[in-house]
Amino acid sequence: MSLRALAWKTAVVLGVAAGGLWVATHGVAGVGWGDVAAVLRGVTARQFGVLALIWLGGLGIYSLVLSAALPGLGVRRSLLLNLSGSAVANVIPFGGAVATALNWRMVRLWGHSNVAFVAFCVLTNALDVMTKLALPIVAVAALVAISMHVPAVLWAVAGGCAAVLLLAGLGHPLLLRPAKPAEDPDRRWRRVVQAHVRDSGTRIRDLVASHWPRLLPAAVGYIAAQVTLLYFCLQAVGLEPSVTVVLAAAAIERLGTLVPVTPAGTGVAEIGTIGWLVAAGLDPVDVVAGVLLYRVFLVIMEVPVGGVLLAGWAGRRRVATRRAAAEVLT
Repeated sequence: MSLRALAWKTAVVLGVAAGGLWVATHGVAGVGWGDVAAVLRGVTARQFGVLALIWLGGLGIYSLVLSAALPGLGVRRSLLLNLSGSAVANVIPFGGAVATALNWRMVRLWGHSNVAFVAFCVLTNALDVMTKLALPIVAVAALVAISMHVPAVLWAVAGGCAAVLLLAGLGHPLLLRPAKPAEDPDRRWRRVVQAHVRDSGTRIRDLVASHWPRLLPAAVGYIAAQVTLLYFCLQAVGLEPSVTVVLAAAAIERLGTLVPVTPAGTGVAEIGTIGWLVAAGLDPVDVVAGVLLYRVFLVIMEVPVGGVLLAGWAGRRRVATRRAAAEVLT
């Protein structure tokens, strides 16, 4: 990547993130940074420690998803893979591809094949997207169950998510359908691509069939941990929201993270989340403080923790390589 391209991408990411945060705080909530900072200073060390434990618990649950999607990976390496990849993706502009390449390098050194890694990436990303799409449907159902008014925009979002999930379910068999023979040389590359997709699809289907008792509960548990983290973040700044309101807020925030421009949808996810909580009647200053505190754990905390783990892994790899070279020489 050239220096000019890196500078351009950095400017886009910072512009979207900063602009979105400004809109969320000043435009949607109508509050100033000074008031928000004053509320955040009131969060005690004990409260922060509890939030950190919930955050770490969620990462531990998600490691079960990763280890099931790549048999033989293990929980410890799953945590390393997740946090190191997130640290890179959250620092480098549009760093998802770099994080994927890093993870590929790590799993290859651990003895896993390219085919296994491709299936791992497809399966984990598919589960991530599906749970994020399912959450708004669950949230709307919960709001209806307690006879709470559901805005038209939430109905539209839930309907759109349901439609996407339905189309994904209908389109899945097409990916596994054998390709028709074709003699045209120009179509050979299509057959090759279809064969790779079909092979990956078959491997993913086998993984789901054999590991779904671990994959599905862990994926749901991870989302539940994030909802819990948001609830306690809002409580830490003095709010007492209902669980259903927090569930809807988390659903909106999770959808915002699907926007690939900024790390974890920063600048986009906050607008909808803060807008919903303020519309639900909660104090705007406390809402902004609670949502930002929540996003600190999901976006910022992963950078130093993942960076330390990655540095430790790289250091151990260098030591192991030097020892191996020394043994060859002797």
